[in-house]
Amino acid sequence: MNYRLKISGIHHRLLKAHLFPGDGYEAVAIALCGRLESNKGAIFLVHEIFPIAYENCKVRTPDRVTWLTEGLSEILQKAETKKLSLLKIHSHPNGYAQFSQVDDVADTELFEAVTGWIGEDYPHVSAIMLPGGEVFGRVVITGQEYIKLERVSVTGNDILLWGQTVFGNEDYALRTRQAFGEGTVGKLKGMVAVVVGCSGTGSPVIEQLVRLGIGKIILIDPDTIEMKNLNRIYNATKDDAINHRKKVDVLKRAIDNIGLGTKVVALSNNLYDDIDVLKLLAGADLLFGCMDSVDGRHLLNQLATFYLLPYFDIGIKLISDGKGGIDQIMGTVHYLQPGGSTLLSRGVYSTEDLRAAAMFRTDINHYAEQRKLGYIADIRVESPAVISINTQLAAMAVNEFLARLHCFRYDSNENFAVTRISFTDAYVQNEKDNYNDYYLKKFIGRGDMYPFLNMPEF
Repeated sequence: MNYRLKISGIHHRLLKAHLFPGDGYEAVAIALCGRLESNKGAIFLVHEIFPIAYENCKVRTPDRVTWLTEGLSEILQKAETKKLSLLKIHSHPNGYAQFSQVDDVADTELFEAVTGWIGEDYPHVSAIMLPGGEVFGRVVITGQEYIKLERVSVTGNDILLWGQTVFGNEDYALRTRQAFGEGTVGKLKGMVAVVVGCSGTGSPVIEQLVRLGIGKIILIDPDTIEMKNLNRIYNATKDDAINHRKKVDVLKRAIDNIGLGTKVVALSNNLYDDIDVLKLLAGADLLFGCMDSVDGRHLLNQLATFYLLPYFDIGIKLISDGKGGIDQIMGTVHYLQPGGSTLLSRGVYSTEDLRAAAMFRTDINHYAEQRKLGYIADIRVESPAVISINTQLAAMAVNEFLARLHCFRYDSNENFAVTRISFTDAYVQNEKDNYNDYYLKKFIGRGDMYPFLNMPEF
């Protein structure tokens, strides 16, 4: 069985501040975790944190912490009601990078009590944070049975990964290793990326991820190749358009022909078709949204929050005058992290746009009637698409991902939540994340629940 732990950047900062107050003594916190469960294991998703007050610790030394468990019953009650797992995380200020015998005894006592309270239907986690913020841990199957976490990751301003990394010395990765180092190349080889929308911006994103050596890529797009697509879909041919081949199948063929070892899952699904497909996406390491549909982008934003995924959204607006002239060409790359703002709170679309998109998807006839009467927004607006513009925005999104995985920028990544580029006005503008979404923030790391993503349509 494979087990992983994911933490949002917001929660990682809170934990680090509490676990390392500066006095050199161990500290401890409890967290409740949602889960993404499968027959291969589970991903634990930090949902809510309960720091144990320093004054409630009976012992705090550089290599030991014991604490009063008086308030634990309320936490366990919440875990039982919501079917959440419990995470105990404490610090090792001395940098000791493994569980000690003292930790073994403490975990046995704690988790035997936990399983006695809420049963043994699902596992729990014990973890340790080191002074640099690195986290490692183990899954508690029963009070005294442990399985090592394969990977711990943080989705925040920076994308942090510890544990499972795939190393190699393939010749094709030489230049990438020279630029970003063996560690980053190894992380890329161990990652799973999702690209939703495999046309204008999607195909150059896919091309770049594969050439960088991403380990696995999941492609989502229900459409087939058309003649009008051939000016912007990499590796698509006129024969593909004539034979109405699926976009995902054409791109999978291209990736397989490149032969760099990237595994491909090609799904010609609509995002709203199947919860199992969405759960497959939820288990990935990062999302790229390369589509125009408002409800699709909204759904990815929900998924990224519930399952702690970094989400890169690409949007392009090209306004032509229909006579060969151009009024405006603009593009935007949004980076969205769990607990931060959303595309909705940033004003990319409105609730009225969402209502219109949902009606268009579920009842197109009713949508047409409402649109004719002027009661609903017109969502069927296509902008001209040009491969050079699409490729530049795709490269900006991929480089944004690399900047957060490798942290090569001089400025903090918190300053690059939004990157806007105007080709007509010749500027690039970066923005911080200043638009909170207080509703979605409540669901950070909530994971599996009913209804799925707390959305009634599921």
